[in-house]
Amino acid sequence: MNTKLDGKVALITGSGRGIGRSIALKLASEGARVVINDLDDAPAQETVQAIRAAGGQAVACVGNVTAPDFAERFVGTAVNEFQGLDIIINNAGYTWDNVIQKMSDEQWYAMMDCHLTAPFRILRAAQPVIRELSQDRRRRPATARCARWSTSRRWQASSATRGRPTTPPPRPASWA
Repeated sequence: MNTKLDGKVALITGSGRGIGRSIALKLASEGARVVINDLDDAPAQETVQAIRAAGGQAVACVGNVTAPDFAERFVGTAVNEFQGLDIIINNAGYTWDNVIQKMSDEQWYAMMDCHLTAPFRILRAAQPVIRELSQDRRRRPATARCARWSTSRRWQASSATRGRPTTPPPRPASWA
């Protein structure tokens, strides 16, 4: 098993089947721990079992992404099971094939709930978790490239003991 995403935690909506399942299998093969979601338990559990059989880690959070309480439960599953959250893929979706003049408001709002409201709720529920985790990471000793771009003083302090020049390199132009 590859470890490009080792230690990362991924939430993937609509990952019990289709494209979402393929995304989940790929991320897990790269080392990510994955929270699988589907409307139905059977496809979600099948994907979880496929990931585990390949040596990965996964859990299911079955439910409708448009449910008002879903986002909190989905994010909570990642935090409770894997103590983190790094990747969010809002894959759940569908089309209600109809020409616009025959589409009802109910059909329109159902698609908007799935494609816009649900991802918004998930990202909103995830924001405090991501913020907390990023602050925790900032409190740890800086490593590699992160240390170079923080402050000149910090660069000089760490450079003196590592034989590097005491002035930081210029920031890339793309960072301006």
